[in-house]
Amino acid sequence: MLLDVGLENPDRGQLRLVGVEFIVDATTWLANHNGNAPVLEGQSFQFVGTPNRYGIGSIFELHVWAWRDNPNGAFVDWNDHVTCEGQ
Repeated sequence: MLLDVGLENPDRGQLRLVGVEFIVDATTWLANHNGNAPVLEGQSFQFVGTPNRYGIGSIFELHVWAWRDNPNGAFVDWNDHVTCEGQ
């Protein structure tokens, strides 16, 4: 199962799409892919075990800052140019 979640940032009273996070159920993926992590465009997904901040089972996740520059790289989890200020 692959989910994609839009990453939005408040900007002058509106939410702007700045990126996407791809999420894959780790148990299902590993059982069907010889124990190898998913890869997208040459980028390996990061494993998030349990317990986790989401309160769900183990997952693989990959952030993609597609519509907002991230000085640390397009596939890094955190972006210093994106804040929750203004919510």
